[in-house]
Amino acid sequence: MEIGTKEIEGLIKYAKAQCELKCPQERDAETCMRLIELCIEMNLEPPSCFEETEGFSRKFFSAKIREIEKRRCKPIEDLLSEIRSKGPKTLEDEIDRIDGEFALESIRAMDARTSKKRA
Repeated sequence: MEIGTKEIEGLIKYAKAQCELKCPQERDAETCMRLIELCIEMNLEPPSCFEETEGFSRKFFSAKIREIEKRRCKPIEDLLSEIRSKGPKTLEDEIDRIDGEFALESIRAMDARTSKKRA
């Protein structure tokens, strides 16, 4: 079975709609990166997060982690561990957990992709 360009574009548009509906609660950094790459490759508009994250860049996610660490006065891993074990006490805890986990996951996914390209 062959899938044509029109069908692939339809799948990408569907994936973008699902992505924007379920984000930020159910996002996956690796999938986000693949969707963005496909959009760019197919000359389709990437999801709105592409612009919001400065092109889904390491610089953006590193800055997000530094901002959370500075504001909360502790390393991101310590903060996330504390929130996971005790549960979020405020909306800010939950937002920092979601943003911090995704930023770390995004950087790890970028590192993994870089490692695969080198191998």
